[in-house]
Amino acid sequence: MEHLLEYQDYLLAYRLRALVGGRLRPAGKPFELAEYATRRLERQALARELLGTNDYHTRMRRVDELTGELNFGFWHNPNETVKVLRHVIEQGGCRALESEDTFIDELLTRREREGLSHREQRLVARYYLGLFRASAAYLDAEVFTRLRGEVEPLREQMPLFALPFTGTDVPSV
Repeated sequence: MEHLLEYQDYLLAYRLRALVGGRLRPAGKPFELAEYATRRLERQALARELLGTNDYHTRMRRVDELTGELNFGFWHNPNETVKVLRHVIEQGGCRALESEDTFIDELLTRREREGLSHREQRLVARYYLGLFRASAAYLDAEVFTRLRGEVEPLREQMPLFALPFTGTDVPSV
């Protein structure tokens, strides 16, 4: 199940980056689950091989490239979310980050909203917005630790909603 949650993390990060736009806009369309899994396995294999090779720099560039394409660790790496927050501030804000309601409206597809109960939609929004709030407090270690401690238990309750999609089932970003 953790791999499917990771794919959901990817999709929501992709959608948020597309919504914010500018230099954060991802190249191309979002990966379908199988394509994501293939690239994820490639990244994992390359990362594992890195330590035992003389071709470190070339392979590391590819790992970095895949990390960016996959939004790998996006929500759980405060350095990444702080970069996004800085860009959001430069852009004058982002509706999806203003409230749970706008997060749901802006980043979940109609099909995903229909497939989730109201409580599950709120849980999804609370979890991802909580990760952003914790990142905003990253420089204050105590506040960051407290906020992340409030958010992390929500992952265990996270519903699966990002099922394989069709080209027409995308939010309007």
